[in-house]
Amino acid sequence: MNMIDNIFSINNKGRHKIVTFFGIKIKTISAEPYISSQNNYVRKVKELKEKIKTTKLNVIFLSNEVSKWSYDSLYRKFADSEYFYPLIVVYPLSRLQKNEIDTSLKEHYNFYANKGYNVKYGYSNNESIPIKFFNPDIVFYPQPNYEITEENHPYNVSETALTMYCPYGIQTFEYKNNYLQKFHKFLFTYFCENELNIKRYESYKKDNSKNCVSVGYPKMDEFLENHVINYSKYWKNPDKFKIIYAPHHSFGKDATTNIGTFLENGKYILNLAKKYSDITTWIFKPHPRLKYTLKQSKLMSEAEIEEYWKEWEEIGNIYELGDYIDIFKSSDLMITDCASFLSEYLPTGKPLIRCVNKNQIKMNKFGEKIISEYYISHNNKELKKFFEDIVVNKNDYKKVRRTELIKEIIDINQSSAEKIYNYILKILNESENNEKIIE
Repeated sequence: MNMIDNIFSINNKGRHKIVTFFGIKIKTISAEPYISSQNNYVRKVKELKEKIKTTKLNVIFLSNEVSKWSYDSLYRKFADSEYFYPLIVVYPLSRLQKNEIDTSLKEHYNFYANKGYNVKYGYSNNESIPIKFFNPDIVFYPQPNYEITEENHPYNVSETALTMYCPYGIQTFEYKNNYLQKFHKFLFTYFCENELNIKRYESYKKDNSKNCVSVGYPKMDEFLENHVINYSKYWKNPDKFKIIYAPHHSFGKDATTNIGTFLENGKYILNLAKKYSDITTWIFKPHPRLKYTLKQSKLMSEAEIEEYWKEWEEIGNIYELGDYIDIFKSSDLMITDCASFLSEYLPTGKPLIRCVNKNQIKMNKFGEKIISEYYISHNNKELKKFFEDIVVNKNDYKKVRRTELIKEIIDINQSSAEKIYNYILKILNESENNEKIIE
């Protein structure tokens, strides 16, 4: 049995029809919605096995939010390969107003162009361009279903390309929507961060994990790279104690995970920054949806929001880009209520104060293991105590055990990008009788 048979069990039964599945119109879909896409993938793998013998395969990275870009090491791996040609296609976020789209797209495009990456616009004349017009062989998605147009949904793209996804954040909470059947089940491969999360998906429903492969987390690959960091590029006063404040957007009546604590401590932490400005320097790194949530919920007026952001600009720097590992490495402390940063920050070996929302959803087993060696704050009184212990008294008493946990987050022997690259090449290097077709 070859690798593709291991990934999918193929069922050719079932009538095809046009249906609306989870609000998405999908053409010629079978009674089991994802069977058609699986059949498409079997056909596509056979095509690509022949194509790769004579020409490079087009690997398309969709991107609609720079702050969630997590494929840097993987892009570079494909760019260095003799078998693949990588291209980033940028799209606007659906929540943007028309007058915001052009500016956002240009900034988005320039982010990649300035890195020397191959990049094109996926939006023209006020319309998204279907990804099929870029002749993809493999497509990597930036985030799940809620920011994908119908024509770019994995089901429809499966007709022309293999679809793949790496989570833009490491999953530390027991949030079932992180494995959405309307998105993940249609993928050719869902690259997971660890085996614990694969087992969790399987516990939701049998065969949920059939297209899952554990490869680690590509964004973490930067911790395996040694380069000199320009501290003054990120910090106003790099000689002082360097603190990142990273608030999440999930709070209020419409919240899904309820992990955000900004309403309770946003202004308090700003005042801490002011009070200790003689010994500290700060980076304010809000979740990309925080300002949007505050505006939509009317929990703060637009004037109050702009004033809050302005005060952080005066005290320190605001950082809202996706390549943020260097600011993690160069910092001394993080204060956050975010989920993914709990894991992403661990390899620094630095302390983290985790602010807890009493109404937050349950953490998964992986998340519980990570936070056990962080400082858990349930209110501003506890936050102040931990802050003074770590910043003023230099007492990071959880450092040793936290450092021991790092090896559970990063495979120092092989990067995630290498694992993904080798996985794809192995599929395309496997003939029907398991003989190599790529020399």
